[in-house]
Amino acid sequence: MWLGTYVKSKFYSTYPTYSLVEHLVAAVLIVFPALFFAVRGGMNASLFLISIISLVSICTFQKTKTNRQGFEDSGLIFGVAMASGVGVTLISQIYHQDLNGRYFDSAARFLLAIPVFLFLRDQKMRTLSTIQYAFPIGAIAAFMVVMIPNPTLRHHASTPYLNHIHLGDVSLLLGFLSVICIDWIQKDKPFVRALKLLGFAAGCSMSILSSARGGWIAIPIFAAVYLYFKFKAGLIKLFGLSVVIFSIIGLIGFFFVEPIRERLWMVYSDLSEFDHGNVDTSIGIRLQLWKAAFHLIIENPILGVGAEGFARAMDAMSSSGFITQAAADYGKGEVHNEVLAQTVRFGLFGFISILSIYFAPFYLFIRASRSENQQQVGAAMMGICVTLGFFVFGLTVETFDLKMTAAFYSLTVAALLAIATHHGSQGK
Repeated sequence: MWLGTYVKSKFYSTYPTYSLVEHLVAAVLIVFPALFFAVRGGMNASLFLISIISLVSICTFQKTKTNRQGFEDSGLIFGVAMASGVGVTLISQIYHQDLNGRYFDSAARFLLAIPVFLFLRDQKMRTLSTIQYAFPIGAIAAFMVVMIPNPTLRHHASTPYLNHIHLGDVSLLLGFLSVICIDWIQKDKPFVRALKLLGFAAGCSMSILSSARGGWIAIPIFAAVYLYFKFKAGLIKLFGLSVVIFSIIGLIGFFFVEPIRERLWMVYSDLSEFDHGNVDTSIGIRLQLWKAAFHLIIENPILGVGAEGFARAMDAMSSSGFITQAAADYGKGEVHNEVLAQTVRFGLFGFISILSIYFAPFYLFIRASRSENQQQVGAAMMGICVTLGFFVFGLTVETFDLKMTAAFYSLTVAALLAIATHHGSQGK
């Protein structure tokens, strides 16, 4: 590759050794979830750094890495899916004659996952496996960042740059990933096991304190996936068992944990008020925005209304009485559903794109879960939880309207998929 030759000739004396690259990769994989909560811009910086390392390394070592698979098989599926966001945004915005660069922000994060995946898949497994410490460290970091400045906080936990919904959802996911990866690589030492259990407790606590009840729907899914891989029983039966256990825990939480009781009671309260004509509750506003989204999708099914078309339509819809002014004000910010948001903005192509971003990696994780390699199966199990978790989170909120959340999803999925589809030996 001419770029690799150029880099070698111009910067060979200062280019880091391959060993240093491994250390940099391991460091990024350990700290990126903690940076997501603790440092503004830290998540995006992590993705950009590992993307630069990946691109330069792929070009520089192309001729010396004889086992590189490139875009064959899983690489091609993953590449097409993660590149689709940029493609559909470009097509729709050309049609709407509005090519503002900020419309591509989140989609560009998905695109960066492609070289990261291709690069990480060729790294040593011991380097990649350091991600097992990232999950509990990230969950604990979320708890500390929120609670140290405000130890009496009891609900709607947030940070100066991260709202309570994204905070609670990602914390919950990290908590479950922490407990899922116990004994993943080998039998954990007591300290490591304690760290992961503490990460689980911190993640669940942060989810409760965030009051982000929409993310709680994912709990029985996480539990069912974990139980299925641990006990190999029927998935439907285990999901039913998980729902029962979740319901029991929910009842206990309702009677004894104030934030849970408050948020669950609000579901009944919101529905009751909606039934009596008050449509400006939390649930009512979401229902109005979804109705508006379906209306616009029917009118613009193929290429959508454009990146800002939904927000621009809010005032007219409010004036016509189709939705209330309160719903219109919220709609100028988001649709409150990721799939509907991508579909109303970018049409049928946006719908296909967002589903592929969720379910192409999900399919690859399912396929990788059939491996006889314990590390690959464990990574596949965690990857299934990440993809399904974000899909569920996106049912009630736009998960990728924040660039940092798109970056988190991209790097997490790329790293776990690199492990799940790793073509080297287990000890590599």
